[in-house]
Amino acid sequence: MKTYLLTAGFVLAALCAASPASANSTFPYTCSNTTFQWNAAAAPIIQSYCLKANGLPNQTALVLQGISNQNGHLTQGTGASTFQQSCGSIQIIINGPVVTLSAYCRASNGSSDATSLSLNNIGNNNGNLVQQ
Repeated sequence: MKTYLLTAGFVLAALCAASPASANSTFPYTCSNTTFQWNAAAAPIIQSYCLKANGLPNQTALVLQGISNQNGHLTQGTGASTFQQSCGSIQIIINGPVVTLSAYCRASNGSSDATSLSLNNIGNNNGNLVQQ
């Protein structure tokens, strides 16, 4: 039984370590209860419970940077995110390593358009969400 636990511990430590940049996010494999959080006084964040290398869960958050609404479409840029001011029904959708930010965003003609943006290269580093 000890051999199995040690092996599982090494596998978990490898999963929690930051990996080289990739097209998809790796945190969904070791994190759960992932949600989008935002209020008027704070930056938009992804919040999740992620396993540390010792197997214990840790509540963690990552600020979403540089996302804006460009005429009804979510786009990635630099600086502070502003999309949350003109988008609603915002949610994080996780399908394996593919993580998507989904929302309805106002366009210049006044309509609200369904839009999404892939959130790539987010990992779990010893219980903390990190941009890789």
